[in-house]
Amino acid sequence: MMRSLSTPCAVLALAGWCVTAGSSRGVSAPLVAAELARQKNPIPASEESVKAGRTVYSRFCRSCHGLQGKGDGVTAPAGSKPANLVDATWDHGGTDAQIFKTIKEGIKRKPPADPPYFMEPWGGKISDEDIWNTVNFLRDLAKRAAAKK
Repeated sequence: MMRSLSTPCAVLALAGWCVTAGSSRGVSAPLVAAELARQKNPIPASEESVKAGRTVYSRFCRSCHGLQGKGDGVTAPAGSKPANLVDATWDHGGTDAQIFKTIKEGIKRKPPADPPYFMEPWGGKISDEDIWNTVNFLRDLAKRAAAKK
């Protein structure tokens, strides 16, 4: 009798856990996006940070995004359209944290993509600190581009 009572209880507990785990995934994805939108850059936009970001950008980003960040780099993959990083529109989120995420995780191609978006993830190649510094550099670059208009 004890065994027959414990089996339904175990099944019920497992089912409850599965429902809870499944529903938390559905809730947590928007919460992660909301949290990402609120997260602040932990590195202040100082002259040193912008300079460090410029160095990272020159080494890893300039070849595709161009010297001025306009998406006109000379060695972008054939058929790709690198993002203009100094215009007012950020296709993959414009907060510092969203830009950080885009740099770290990259952009996967979703065929048929028009324009064809793809950016390799840089998280395994450059440090989080370097990515945050690059975000500060991109903000400075965009501010300078806007001032020239």
